[in-house]
Amino acid sequence: MSNWKGTKSWNRGQRVEKEFTKLLKKRDPNYKKANRENQFRHIDYHTSFGTIDVKAQKRISRSDSNEQDELVWVEFLNVQGRNGWLKSAVDIIAFERENDFVLVKRNYLLGMAKVKCNIEDKVTNSSDALYKGYQRAGRKDLISIIKMEDILELPHTIWNK
Repeated sequence: MSNWKGTKSWNRGQRVEKEFTKLLKKRDPNYKKANRENQFRHIDYHTSFGTIDVKAQKRISRSDSNEQDELVWVEFLNVQGRNGWLKSAVDIIAFERENDFVLVKRNYLLGMAKVKCNIEDKVTNSSDALYKGYQRAGRKDLISIIKMEDILELPHTIWNK
């Protein structure tokens, strides 16, 4: 964690969470920001409608210059090889897009990802990870890419920025 804190990606994630907080306050003024222990369990907020994990837009490859919102990384296993956020106990995942956030129930997302992604078909290049398993060098994670349009086919809510 200490190597991650303060990086460009970490700082961007903090800015995205602040932006999300402004929208959340309007919908649930009694929300609670998660403590550090909860954040290790992929919970950023406790709300009257469930726990929420906020996901900032991501680049597909480290060499990409900009984040995008058409493709989304999903995490089956984390870098320690334990259940990733897709298999966590959080209720809702909020995906940042350019002009809004898409909120979807994690269990719906997991069900869809299990059907769409063949994580046993592993690729070595992140840009080839659409619906396939990808593991970063030297890590125990297992991640895949899905399309945002797949998420929008699930029951969801959109919060405009």
